[in-house]
Amino acid sequence: MKRQIAYFLVIFIGFLTLLGHFVNYPTLNNFIDNDATQWFDIIAAFAAFLGVINLLQLHLNKIVYKRKNWNYSIVTLGGFFIMIFFGFVFNGSSVSLGPHLKEDGSAFFWMFQNVYLPLGATMFALLAFFVASASYRAFKIRNFEATLLLVSGVLLMIGRVPVGQLIPWWMSLEIYICLFFAIIASRIKNKKYLFYSLFITMICLPFLMLTLGLNSLYIFKIPEIQEWIMDVPATAGSRAIMIGIALGTIAQSYRIITGRERSILGD
Repeated sequence: MKRQIAYFLVIFIGFLTLLGHFVNYPTLNNFIDNDATQWFDIIAAFAAFLGVINLLQLHLNKIVYKRKNWNYSIVTLGGFFIMIFFGFVFNGSSVSLGPHLKEDGSAFFWMFQNVYLPLGATMFALLAFFVASASYRAFKIRNFEATLLLVSGVLLMIGRVPVGQLIPWWMSLEIYICLFFAIIASRIKNKKYLFYSLFITMICLPFLMLTLGLNSLYIFKIPEIQEWIMDVPATAGSRAIMIGIALGTIAQSYRIITGRERSILGD
């Protein structure tokens, strides 16, 4: 019976909220914009309280029974209680409790600026090593998609740095030649022939392009190429991802509203 009531509430509120975005009815619109938002804030406050209780229970159990990495739990709880103390008990400034959370000079704001933000920056800095490792694996030329990723990644990295503005046309051509031979290298068994072909191409092709007057082509301006990649293919891919997320959200919302998605209740 409890589950049926929960399903009914989810379906009813879901349909009501969805209807409020398509029907111009002042009472319904006021409910969606004001009352429903306040309900959400109240539920979120209780959810945050339950999350705090669960956090304390989890880490206290690890400390009491000295489970794996229990010493880190002491640091976690210590930081938690310190921020609670500075947020609700000790002010440290002339501003009253509440607004002091964003007041420069309060103890809470000092902890946020000098402890939390540097730790967050450190975590993002560590992500750079994981990104580099993932890029190394992704840039291996296995198929056509990996080749496009490699070429685009190299052009973006070169075009984004200041030195990319100083690269002359002939050096851009040499980069393209190296990328081309790197793509076909796995298909040529005679490596000596590959090396000689690369050497001759890197010497003769720039002179040929200069003789024909093709040294001012758009493709030799790497900063412009990387801007085109960001504006056209990257934007199109981002929009495609957003459309996919929107369609997935619609499908999941439909399952929740119609009661077909039972995972929200732990099933």
